[in-house]
Amino acid sequence: MEQQATNNLLPTRRRRPGRALFAALVFAPLLAGGVAWLTVGEDSWSLPALALLAALALAGEFMVVDTSGRLEISASFLALVLAAVILGPGPAALIGALAITVAWRRFRWSPDVYLTNLTNFTWSPLLGGLFFHATSRLVDPSSASHYLLVFITYLVSMAQNFLIAAGYDCYQDRSSMIAKVRQMLLPVLSAELVTALLTLAGAFGFDRLGIAGLALFGLVLGSFLYLMRELMTSKRRSEQLQRVATTDELTGLANRERFREVVEARIAAAGPGDAFTVMLVDLDRFKEVNDTLGHHYGDVLLRDLGPRLASAIGDGGLVARLGGDEFAILPASRSSAPAAVEATVSQLCATINQPFTVDELSLEVGASIGVARFPDDGLDSHALLRCADIAMYAAKEAQTDHKVYAAEQNQHSVRRLNVLSDIRHALTGDEIVVHYQPIVDLDDRTVKGAEGLVRWQHPEHGLIPPAAFVQTVEQTGLIGPLTRHVLERSIAECAAWRRDGRALSVAVNLSVRNLLDRDLPREIERMLDSFGVPADALQLEITESMIMTDPERALATVSRLSDLGVRLSVDDFGTGYSSLANLRRLPIDELKIDRSFVSPMLQDESDLIIVRSTINLGHDLGLRIIAEGVED
Repeated sequence: MEQQATNNLLPTRRRRPGRALFAALVFAPLLAGGVAWLTVGEDSWSLPALALLAALALAGEFMVVDTSGRLEISASFLALVLAAVILGPGPAALIGALAITVAWRRFRWSPDVYLTNLTNFTWSPLLGGLFFHATSRLVDPSSASHYLLVFITYLVSMAQNFLIAAGYDCYQDRSSMIAKVRQMLLPVLSAELVTALLTLAGAFGFDRLGIAGLALFGLVLGSFLYLMRELMTSKRRSEQLQRVATTDELTGLANRERFREVVEARIAAAGPGDAFTVMLVDLDRFKEVNDTLGHHYGDVLLRDLGPRLASAIGDGGLVARLGGDEFAILPASRSSAPAAVEATVSQLCATINQPFTVDELSLEVGASIGVARFPDDGLDSHALLRCADIAMYAAKEAQTDHKVYAAEQNQHSVRRLNVLSDIRHALTGDEIVVHYQPIVDLDDRTVKGAEGLVRWQHPEHGLIPPAAFVQTVEQTGLIGPLTRHVLERSIAECAAWRRDGRALSVAVNLSVRNLLDRDLPREIERMLDSFGVPADALQLEITESMIMTDPERALATVSRLSDLGVRLSVDDFGTGYSSLANLRRLPIDELKIDRSFVSPMLQDESDLIIVRSTINLGHDLGLRIIAEGVED
């Protein structure tokens, strides 16, 4: 067996050989041929033996055993050393030149690599053969010393092989010769010693049985190499299956199963008083990336995020993708103290909040993180992940970056699951109803329209206000069907008012997910046409936070809605973080002042100033102003 070091140890950044080195690479095989010519009278040119050993060397080039390292093992070098021992240095060098030329045709090496390997495969057996024939005269051919010389000859040739290969590699990557030899030799040293013993066995078979013994040895060796290659192939397949079973294909991170294994191992290794945390990360606004730009952009974002998270956690920690845009984190820190949790969360949020560039587009997402602590919140991986999941949804609903699990969140989680389960039945069972709040013009004290407000007429709990279920539904795919249901009911009611001679308008609230739904404008146009309601009779209310989440996408969506003739209103104005420049760009018709400013303005002068300023701002922008909370 042989290691073709130069074949497989080419550096990542190849250094082209200078003219002097290239000339030396051309001259070295020619010099080997000259030396071989000088020994031709002492060599044995037995054609059967030469043909068998040449066939073994060539077969070795096509039956390489990959050791899953940087080196490969084949029968070529073994055949060369046997040729050096049995036939002499000249025939061995010839076989080496033939084998490496065939390999060159197969692997398409560059000229400098081919010449380096050619030098290696001519000089190594040549020097080995010269050494053996110079020393074998001193011992009895039938004694153990003779076979010890065969063993030593292999080692001499192998050393020459490594020195040439390592020397050229050192030139390529400018590394230390000693370090390079150690790097190349140590992984295959045991295999090389076994190969040396096999060479000894081949020489013994030839001495006892002649050509028949050499043929038998070649057959056994070929079978051995075949079985070894099959074994290594099976091993690689097993490793690949194991990798697939424990690795997320898209990001290369650990998957759920691998994460649980590592968590369980840390739990098993934990001693009294040991503690650690498990974190669940769910991306905010990721669905909008997929829905608006397509899954390609989402996949690229996730692939870029994986290494970022791993780098943020550092050595000793683990990041896994559980599916979709959900990641599990096992921090390296063996502490569940609040300060340690805060530090890790801050690092994760800073990493996630950095923009992602995909096809020259800058994408931004956020994250909600749930934290569970061992042993306080669970004693196994399933319990810890469940608690972290509950805490993560609590963080989403509280609109904060993270929450640490608390027992009361568990009850809330059960209630949330019940809400999501029941809302599906409510949509199909006609339990979702719409109540209408009038919109009054203060100039003539007439009703100009009404706002449609969703309610849940629950069969057991009675009338449920939107605050009890809309926020939960908004985080799922059910917000689309719910909004369409309310829109259809409201537009149908508006059509009924107009048939009765009341030219009223109707207003409906949208969520951020609705705003980024590319099909929504087309759906609204269909509903308006179906009920015969003019577009300007529908007013859609959006919040500041929805606009400021992604102004460009929001502008694209509301522009399509505005083109339909639908009127747009900014709801709860003053409660978000607005950019007046973005507000000015949006085709809106109204501002609605939040009741938190209107209701207390007669008692609090600052609220009165805010309301007055907002009214003046809106009028200056040519907008109508709606005020909530005017009950008194």
